[in-house]
Amino acid sequence: MIILDYLGEPLTHQKVVPGDTSTAFDSSCYFYKEFTILVDGVDATSTEACVAAGTWIYGGTSNARSVIVSATLDSGAWGNANARVTLRIKSVSKTWASTENVGSGADGTRFTVRADTVAMPVPGVYENKGRPAKAALVSVYAQTALVSLTGAIPDQTALIGQPMAAASSIILSDINEIIAFKCIDYASGSASNIQATFFF
Repeated sequence: MIILDYLGEPLTHQKVVPGDTSTAFDSSCYFYKEFTILVDGVDATSTEACVAAGTWIYGGTSNARSVIVSATLDSGAWGNANARVTLRIKSVSKTWASTENVGSGADGTRFTVRADTVAMPVPGVYENKGRPAKAALVSVYAQTALVSLTGAIPDQTALIGQPMAAASSIILSDINEIIAFKCIDYASGSASNIQATFFF
């Protein structure tokens, strides 16, 4: 018999490529938060379709990643270097860098982060603001990762931690487990890739 548990609504996601550094999940993914970031157009590729809700964007310098909740054209015109846009984003991991290129998919140079801005928390009240995740589905996509479920730092040299092979997954079933989770490559240079979906 299969028993299916309802984990909640999947609202955020984070990709972690830890390398040789012990890495935890970003708190803006497991405590629901939205941010705004100001970007400028680059050229004719800076279209409204590039920043549609649900699009993953990444930073060319910082490798910061986020999902777009909405986009507002503040001035200028779509498809033009003078387009000035406010992006509302969630699933924020890493820190956006001033003047870095921002894009999605194969084109990472559609917009640039304004020189005078960083990602700012959305003020006021909005749905799910600050809500802690109830659960997280953690999957290893590539290469074996070494993980800790106790808050301790996994150790590559001594091989201390729980090995998770590629194509394996685990469900973390409360916020304390999610906060405690840490990961690192099982072996130096093995380039593990961990995907986590957070449920609220």
